[in-house]
Formats: sequence, structure tokens, C-alpha cells
Amino acid sequence: MGFIERRNGRYRARYRDPLGGQRCETFTRKADAERYLREKQVEIERGQWLDPRGADVPLSVWAEEFLALARRLSPTTQATYRRDLSKYILPRFGAYRLGRLPAGEIENWLNDEVADGTAPSSVHRHYRTLRRVLQVAVEKQKIAANPCDRVHPPRVPRREMMFLSWDQAVDLAEAHDERYRALIYLAVDSGMRWSELVGLRRARLDVRTRKVRVTEQLIRLEAGEWLRKEPKTPASVRSITISAVTADILGEHLERFAAGGPDGLVFPNRAGNAIISSSFWGAYFSPALHRAELSCRFHDLRHTSVALAIADGAHPKAIQARMGHSSINVTLDRYGHLFPELDEAIAVAFGERLAAARADRERKVVHAAFGQQGRERGR
Repeated sequence: MGFIERRNGRYRARYRDPLGGQRCETFTRKADAERYLREKQVEIERGQWLDPRGADVPLSVWAEEFLALARRLSPTTQATYRRDLSKYILPRFGAYRLGRLPAGEIENWLNDEVADGTAPSSVHRHYRTLRRVLQVAVEKQKIAANPCDRVHPPRVPRREMMFLSWDQAVDLAEAHDERYRALIYLAVDSGMRWSELVGLRRARLDVRTRKVRVTEQLIRLEAGEWLRKEPKTPASVRSITISAVTADILGEHLERFAAGGPDGLVFPNRAGNAIISSSFWGAYFSPALHRAELSCRFHDLRHTSVALAIADGAHPKAIQARMGHSSINVTLDRYGHLFPELDEAIAVAFGERLAAARADRERKVVHAAFGQQGRERGR
């Protein structure tokens, strides 16, 4: 497989790699050279040998190759990878060789970001991007292992959900400008995501049958371009029945504010374009919250929709279908704590069953006792 030659008091181990090239490494001790050759032999036999040239490229060079491989992913995912790499990862690690990224330095980088005040959720996203970049390098046999596997990223505290009452939901909707009032009512009534709401077209809304057909979402990329894409999961393609009250509000809204034609947006801005979330928050949603004396995120309207449905006795499976969750487990994991009455209902039902079974048993015992007494008198 290979051989060892001695030169100038040192030992050079030579072998031929699977690609037919000659490889060598020099050692001070002959035993180390022999062990090196044995390890390479095992790697080659097991198909685990990696071309060391792949691990010797700078991370900045591999990042471009990675982004080229990522072209099959959604544009939003590509944009996230490109932004994280250019703004956060490559300025710190771009010059590092791919195979020489120390796990300790990666962890120090994450700790530095946290110390600088970067939100833990953003720091964790930067870590996930770097981890994915290096994992693809492992899959493409550039490096043997992912150093991020030995890194402990910062814990992301779970944001507490906010739930509005019916009165608060109405107060928030009425605190909005007339153009966006129906948007709030539909968000609470349907539980639709922001991207589904701003991308909703006339053809997908039938106020007569009170149906909203969710088949797409509208995403704004960093460059300012808008992208129509399929919903988050296959289960997110769904039909939602809305209340008669919300349907009436939307009927008036369509006449006054919606864009024309079947493909026209139901909720355009004053210029007739799709609503930009940051602009909507600053100009409308935040001032409305202040007027209604409330505090929540727009996404909390989706949580509110679920909470109100649960309070009215909706079944978890119906909520899953309405929200477009990928499985009932997602619904229960996220909102299971809002079902305390289900546990109470189980306890009540069990109590009734146990009481009935105990009473039935007592009747049988009494009946058997009377039967035994009758038989004894007849003797």
C-alpha cells in the first residue's frame, strides 16, 4: 500500500491515494509514520479517504461553491444564507482553511455576538447557517467532520405567546385605519399568517360562501423584490370558513379598497402594491396598539385565533386543519397548555363511569345476596 523512506534523520511515509496520486507525510519517529500508513490504508479500504486539498481551501472560497449548490433551495433560504455569510460569518472566518476551523473559536464568535447585544435568535441563526455550510462540506467529502457538532450555541428563550380577548381584538381592529381594519378582523377570524394575508387575491376569497382558499404566500426578499411561493407546508394549503360578521366586513372592504380583477390583492397599500411589514408596523399597527392600550405582535393574532377557538370548544384536529399545521402534534405541542378543560372533562367522565360501574356492582351483590337467602328458605 505504501512505504517509508528515511531522509535526513526523518521518516517519510508515501502511499498512492484512490485517485492515483502520490501522497506523503514526514515524521520524526518511524512508529508514527507506520501508524499513518495504517490509518490511510483503513480509510481507503472503508471508502473514508478524503482528498486533503478539499480541506485546504479558504472558507470564503467554499462559501461560493456552497451558494451555487444551494440554488435549488427557495429564494428566501438562499437570501438568508448569503446575508449571514457576507455580514456575519466570512468577516470572522473567511480566511480560515475549511479543515482548520476550531470549534473553540466558533463558540467564542457566538459568545462575542451575544456580548455585543445581538439577539439570541439571530446568533442561533448565524450558527445554523455556518453549521449547514460545513455539513455540506462533510457530505461533499471536503472535510471529515463538522466542527459545529462540538459547539454549544446560545439558548434561544421562547417568546411568550400573547392572546387577546374578543373585546381586545375588536378594540385593536377598530383602532386601525379603515383601509386595514378588515385585515385585522380576518387575521383573528382565520388565523392566517402574515404572508398569506398580504398575498391574498380576490379569486381566493368568496364572501358569499364565507370561504378563504389559502394556496400561496407572498414574501418580500431583501433586495425588495416580491416572491409568490407555495405555503409553508402542504397542510398549509387549506380552505377556511370565516364568520358571517367578518364576511360582511370583507364585502365592504372589497368594494372600497381591494385591487381590481381576480388576481388583485385584497389588502393592497395606498399605492396599490403589497404591504411591507415594517412600514405597516410603524405607520399603522404600532399606533393602533397604542390607541387600544395593548401590546402584542402581529403573529399573536394567529395565536389569539387558536386561543379563542379553544375557549369555544373547538377540537384540536379542527384547529390543526384551520391553522395549516403539518400535524396534530404541532398543534398540541404549541397550544396544548390551552386545553385544561379537556383534562377536567376526562376526569369527570371517568368519575361518572366509575360511579356507574360501582353502583352496578353493588346492585349485583345485593341481588345475589337476596337470591341466596331465598334458596336457603326453600330448603
